[in-house]
Amino acid sequence: MKIMKDVRILLKVAEERGGVKPGFSPYHVFKALDSLHAQGAGSRHELMRLLGLGEASVKTLLNRLREAGLVSISRPHGTKLTDAGRGLISSLREIMKIIPSLRVEGVCLNCSISGLILRNGRFIMDRVGGVIILRDLIVKEGADGALILTYSGGVFYLPVMGGLEELRNEELSHQLRGFQVRDNDLIVLGMCYSSNGERCLAATVNAIIKVLSSEGGE
Repeated sequence: MKIMKDVRILLKVAEERGGVKPGFSPYHVFKALDSLHAQGAGSRHELMRLLGLGEASVKTLLNRLREAGLVSISRPHGTKLTDAGRGLISSLREIMKIIPSLRVEGVCLNCSISGLILRNGRFIMDRVGGVIILRDLIVKEGADGALILTYSGGVFYLPVMGGLEELRNEELSHQLRGFQVRDNDLIVLGMCYSSNGERCLAATVNAIIKVLSSEGGE
């Protein structure tokens, strides 16, 4: 499956090498590519600000992206995506739609909620063994909690033991509809007890990238 190959590139860029773990995750790789796609080009300092990373981490990230053939770097023009880089982020954006920030007190009081919509992603539930395992993966990546939903026939559902239960929170449903959700999408939301939704977004994206890259997927 092409998407498995694509997300494995993100993992490879962010992998531990020589016993040293880089100061960035697959989420930062995705975000860097997405930013360069949107802006056309970017400097190291711009990426430091955007990613919230130090200069050494961003330098390593850019060098690895260049080694992978995803960016070109030149002094007058900064960092630009190559054709391969544009193809990779375009492919990823087709199946992952980012939800940057939600505030729904009826779901999570005094916390930030962010995550993504995985297009036609209901198959993920079967691959990882159910909603509890997927939620645990997101928490392991750094979120305080997670909410998993599916969408079908204009209705959001909570996967529960033995089937699906309709989501009754109208505020959350209304906010999610603004992201053009489609039938058979999987909505994966991390929840963090802080005002910084970036931690939740990173945890959710990293978890999904690792699940998508796992063996046995279709």
